[in-house]
Amino acid sequence: MAKRSHKRSTVTIFGVDPGTRKLGFGWIEVDAWSPETIVARGCGVIEPDGKDALPLRLASILGELQKLFAERQPDRVIVEKVFLGKSVTSAFVLGESRGVVLAAAASHGAEIFEIAAKTAKKSVTGRGNAEKTEVRLILDRALGLGGELETLPLDASDGLALAYQGWRDYVLERRTGEAQL
Repeated sequence: MAKRSHKRSTVTIFGVDPGTRKLGFGWIEVDAWSPETIVARGCGVIEPDGKDALPLRLASILGELQKLFAERQPDRVIVEKVFLGKSVTSAFVLGESRGVVLAAAASHGAEIFEIAAKTAKKSVTGRGNAEKTEVRLILDRALGLGGELETLPLDASDGLALAYQGWRDYVLERRTGEAQL
């Protein structure tokens, strides 16, 4: 699907922290004419049945993402980059989840960007090695959410942190004249 031409006054940026047991997401809206104006619109977790085989969990994630993207119409989707953690097998499974996210975003015509988790953490806290709980606390304050994030799983705030970094990148692009409206 071709990239959507942007005719709205807001830009919707959707962040996704991939996973096959829990997939975190968050989205924000940015005023296209004054990109420093940002509003957090929501975040949450897609949690397929953990008893299901991997292909069924991936299908469940795909269906839920398609519903979210159809409803929210993201202009940009920010996906956490793959990292090699403790296990190569875990990295491959994470890659399969990322593939589902990338395909869902592409099928909805969104621009897709990949950001390392450390980059998003640094954007929020000033440190790339910050704890997830610190990211959640600072992000909650920065977005004026009044403690809302504390009631949600860390995966949800991770998705929102990716959207937040996507917003910062968008503002930088606008300042340098690279972002399209």
